[in-house]
Amino acid sequence: MDDGPLTPALVVWTAQRVITQHHEPSREHRATGRCWQCRDGGCEMLSWARATLKAHRR
Repeated sequence: MDDGPLTPALVVWTAQRVITQHHEPSREHRATGRCWQCRDGGCEMLSWARATLKAHRR
């Protein structure tokens, strides 16, 4: 599957969505607040998203 080039804007958008997912409170009808990568010790996706946004701010 090729949906086109991976652009910096797409990477930033994805990182922002990951962070939003982790900060929205969980709801019964919508699975938010955690993702499949979340573990008791932290979340690799959330760590990636924070590092990505920090790198793009420079």
